[in-house]
Amino acid sequence: MKDEHLNNMMMSRRRLLKVFMASGISTALIRTSPLVSGLLFARDADAQTAGLPNKTVSIYIPGGSISSLWNPAGSGENMQLGVMSAGYETVKTECNFMVNMSHSNAGHGRMPILLAQNWGSDSYDVTMGNALGPNLPFRYLNLGVHSNGQGQLTKDNRNHLPFQENPFTVFKMVFGSAQGSNSKTPIMNAHMSAANAIKNRLAGYEIQRMNDHLDAISDTQRRLDDLYGGVSCGIAPDNTEFPLTFDTFSQQARLQADIAVAALQCNLTSSVSLAFGNHQAEFRIPELNFQGHYHNAIHGGSNGQPNYPYYTEMRSHLGSLSAYLIQKLKAAGILDSTVVLETSDMGHADKHSANPCSYLIAGGGARINRGVVSNMGSGYNQHDVLHTAAKACGVDLGFGKEIPGIIV
Repeated sequence: MKDEHLNNMMMSRRRLLKVFMASGISTALIRTSPLVSGLLFARDADAQTAGLPNKTVSIYIPGGSISSLWNPAGSGENMQLGVMSAGYETVKTECNFMVNMSHSNAGHGRMPILLAQNWGSDSYDVTMGNALGPNLPFRYLNLGVHSNGQGQLTKDNRNHLPFQENPFTVFKMVFGSAQGSNSKTPIMNAHMSAANAIKNRLAGYEIQRMNDHLDAISDTQRRLDDLYGGVSCGIAPDNTEFPLTFDTFSQQARLQADIAVAALQCNLTSSVSLAFGNHQAEFRIPELNFQGHYHNAIHGGSNGQPNYPYYTEMRSHLGSLSAYLIQKLKAAGILDSTVVLETSDMGHADKHSANPCSYLIAGGGARINRGVVSNMGSGYNQHDVLHTAAKACGVDLGFGKEIPGIIV
């Protein structure tokens, strides 16, 4: 299987080189702007598409959920969400809510195996990036929000990789000008210059696609400028210049989602992981009623109230951040070609339980049965969610099993 994968990658590279050479676009321009590379990758993808989703996003939210407060009922627009899942209201018709499942290794400290078969294997985001976009500028992006240096989701060739958490740094890394350009040139200026240089070599639909990509990058930069106080982020601040505080947790989460969606839309990657916090849920969200850490909201923060009001409030809000990303994918016109999965590290977090657990898969167009609740039972776990999401994209992970009724 490994040899077959390597052969496929080599054939893909050779085919892609032919596409690049036939484009008539200079190597210098391709190196200067990832936007140009993304357009050529898209041209190749258009010629090779098999009609399956070709992008994926894996979201991690710590702290599980309480099934009696989480589980939705009904379907479509008439679906009634639980108080803990209320944050997904705007995207409920795009989601398949899988409930009453189990977890193969529930508890804190399990982040490195949440997206992987075992402690030593590559994670889902890496495997999917290798399968869906081995020649894209980024095989995968592993983004985080306030992990505080604890826990990693992404593993590549047995290496545990820390999250890219500063949205300014991520923006510069993904969209910044590359070889052959002046590092002091503002990012949008570099892209506009490259875009204007290749317009006469593009088809009409590609010009529109390029304009959409420029709009996506520009909108993300504007949001970063707003966070930084209106100063141009052509050169991204580092962690010492821009403090990543809990006061802007939600804003940072949305910015990371903006960057993820723009990178997928511009064909710079086919696989993104996004984690909200770490396995201990050591963050707070000051715009909410509960002012303590999420971990405390789960354990004791609700003062023994059986409906866990603060755990519920914070989990619902985190769900709304996940929903924000799904909405952005839809607005960008790529939700149907993207399979989104959301996983966690346990069920009822105050009990550290392995069941019942809740997960979701969203997007995927006609490939995914959406707007429904799937009561799967404890015979299915998070590995099966990964397997099913990968299979929807035509990829065999090599572990887990398909959850019936999810793929159409």
